[in-house]
Formats: sequence, C-alpha cells, structure tokens
Amino acid sequence: MLSRRAEFLVGLAVMLLAACIIWVLIPGYVTIPRRVPIQALSPSFWPTIIGWTMLLCGGLLALRAVTAPPPPDAITDDLRVPRAEGFRLAALAVLLTVAYLALPVVGMVWTTMVVFVLMVLLTGGKRLFWGVALAIILPLVLYFFFTKVAGVAIPQGRIVRLP
Repeated sequence: MLSRRAEFLVGLAVMLLAACIIWVLIPGYVTIPRRVPIQALSPSFWPTIIGWTMLLCGGLLALRAVTAPPPPDAITDDLRVPRAEGFRLAALAVLLTVAYLALPVVGMVWTTMVVFVLMVLLTGGKRLFWGVALAIILPLVLYFFFTKVAGVAIPQGRIVRLP
C-alpha cells in the first residue's frame, strides 16, 4: 500500500506523462492524413483517447490522495516481494519478450491468442473457459474488423496466414 504522498506523486507523474503524450508526442510524431473519412480511423484518435484517459486517471488518483483520510498508524509500507510474486513477475517478463520475438514469425493474431491464455494462467484466473474463449474470439474479431472494415493491415507471420 502506497503512502498518500506517494499516491499523490504517482498521480502527478501520470498526469505529466499524459500531458506530454497529448501535447508533444501526438502532434509532433503522429502523421495525420489530410482527409480521414471516419474520425475513429485517424492515426491520432486512439492515442488521444488514451492520453486523455491517463490525464483523468492521474488527476483522480492525485485528488483521492489529497482528500482521503490518513491511514491508521498500524499500516506500514512493506516493500518486500514474496517469492511467488517475484516468480510471476519474471515469468511475465519472459512471456512478453517471447511474444515480442514471435510476432514477426507467427503473426499478431496467433501470438496474442497464446499470450492471452498464458497470462490468464499466470495470473491465476478462476474462469479458464472464458479466458480461452476471449483469447480466441477477441483477436479474430479485431483482425476481421481492421482488415475488412477499416482496411488496415494487421501483421501476419510466415507460418499461418489469415484470409
């Protein structure tokens, strides 16, 4: 559990990062075509949504840290990481590294399916059936939306290609 001061500083840091994304990175580094038929297909649309969401969440976190009552004296910050949590964190780092390396070979759709299932298992998800179902359905629906409706190419690997 973070102290109120640490929560406030984290909120301010998130707000600073969001402001940098909204007013520096997106205008300076995202190329926007002159005519975009649908605003949601603009290259700057979703990064802007994410930036504003981060700004709002950082502000809410800072506000909560300022307005919340102080924690009882019995609570102390314990920064030790239990062995099981350290193992899960290391496994997550290995999983994300393998996923990054597998993307060009296997493709985005298949890689995200496998990574989603492994993350459900890694986090101890209690509803494995729904995790596997979402891992299969969500990447396929997104793939077909972006390729067929939006006309955006999704990276495919060299092993199995989707239509």
